[in-house]
Amino acid sequence: MSRFLQCALIGATLAAALPALAAPPAMTRDEIITRGKGVVKFSYWWGHGRWSTTSTSHGSCSGSCPSCSHSGSYGADCSGFVAKAWQVPSAISVTTDSHPYSTFHFENYSYHWSSIARGSAKKADAFVYNSNGAGHIFLYESGDPWGWVTAIECKGCSYGCVRGSRSVSSSYKALKRDNIQDFADKDGDGVADAKDNCPTTKNTSQTDTDKDGKGDACDTDDDGDGVADDKDNCATTKNATQTDTDKDKKGDACDTDDDADGVADTKDNCDLVANKSQLDTDKDGKGDACDTDDDADTVADDQDNCPLVKNTTQTDTDKDGKGDACETDDDGDGIVDADDNCKLDANADQADTDKDGKGDACDDDDDGDGVLDETDVCPEDADPTQADGDGDGQGDACDDDRDGDGVSNASDNCPALVESSQDDADEDGVGDACDDDLDGDGVFNAVDNCPTVANADQKAGIGEKGEACSSGDRGEQGFEEPGATESDEPVDAGCACTLPSPGRGRPLAGLLSALALFGLVRRRSK
Repeated sequence: MSRFLQCALIGATLAAALPALAAPPAMTRDEIITRGKGVVKFSYWWGHGRWSTTSTSHGSCSGSCPSCSHSGSYGADCSGFVAKAWQVPSAISVTTDSHPYSTFHFENYSYHWSSIARGSAKKADAFVYNSNGAGHIFLYESGDPWGWVTAIECKGCSYGCVRGSRSVSSSYKALKRDNIQDFADKDGDGVADAKDNCPTTKNTSQTDTDKDGKGDACDTDDDGDGVADDKDNCATTKNATQTDTDKDKKGDACDTDDDADGVADTKDNCDLVANKSQLDTDKDGKGDACDTDDDADTVADDQDNCPLVKNTTQTDTDKDGKGDACETDDDGDGIVDADDNCKLDANADQADTDKDGKGDACDDDDDGDGVLDETDVCPEDADPTQADGDGDGQGDACDDDRDGDGVSNASDNCPALVESSQDDADEDGVGDACDDDLDGDGVFNAVDNCPTVANADQKAGIGEKGEACSSGDRGEQGFEEPGATESDEPVDAGCACTLPSPGRGRPLAGLLSALALFGLVRRRSK
């Protein structure tokens, strides 16, 4: 396979899609060649175009293009290289990967170039061919356009990007880039030699400070003051004495800030002393940087405990060496006055129990309950009632043993009632002394016919007692003997459930059961 197949077109169908952009930047032929030489030694990279003037990582190509592989970040193929060297369709860094055209485009279109007679080819023109899906393009540097030439080209996978001699077959045609500057310009600065005040030194601006006809780019004394530019601290301003007050290597003649404080001398209130802030505390027109009494209080700054705030008396309440007039923490507790809830009383913790904005250290009612701390039975717990159930002088709101029975509230099963034994028959967490249902059967003690024995059914026993807490055998208690009932149904041989008079026993049992149910519902709803 011909090595030129390595520059085959990307696709004729893409041609119509390419935009017709504005003209590329003006360039001299030397600028194009200089840019093109930068690609030398970089690898061939199919479909890409980027290189670096500083990198030595040239990349590598292996295989046979277009079925080749590439490694590395830099490289170019033939058309990618020429487009980048020519800067078409627009200016772009050589380090940016771009590949806007193929040899098909260069051969068949004239986006930013045009065909020229082969014999008139000049430095920075290009030679291209494209036929039957194969093509190649290179940058022409010098030589016989019909014979041997010096060319810069990305030649192929095994060659890479090179600069060297080669022949040019008749299948190639010559191209000229648009916007080429075709006049004598030795230094390549875009200014014709005939008009260039530094024809061998780039000087596009043609600046000539001392108007001597010699541009600054090639003039060794731009301001014509007799001091060579490389030693002149004001190279473009006459300054024969070379005075430099602030020693910044910029002479006073061209230095608008003699003390280098960032403030122009014409506005500097201390033009010979650095004073960037221009602070003038006493507004006397003399900046603090060069004023020995900044606040004008007749006390010299080096002895003034508030040098920027008038403080003739030099009062210093907390004796910290900083006068009250400029002290931001009068009580010296580490909290600035603006944030301190007790500015004159040290309270680093800033405790404020009642959250009234006044710290406890200077608040005579810490809990904000309307009772002064000195008489408050709970000075840190709000309790306007001042309740003290056990009369121990410590209010209930802050007493951990309200009833004074020696058992803490947290452990006391009757915290408001003295009960040191802590009995709790039904183990429901409520002590017997304050439990309205001692046996926990859901029936209040007041109506329970067995208040200490669980009997939610409240079955009647002897007298006012329920069956659950009655004692003795049937004969002694007057229970009916087992036998035939009014309905002739058999009766269990055990203890009968009715009193001797059926008419009296049943209603009473029903009433007690209803009362028990009412107590259970009420208890559970609490």
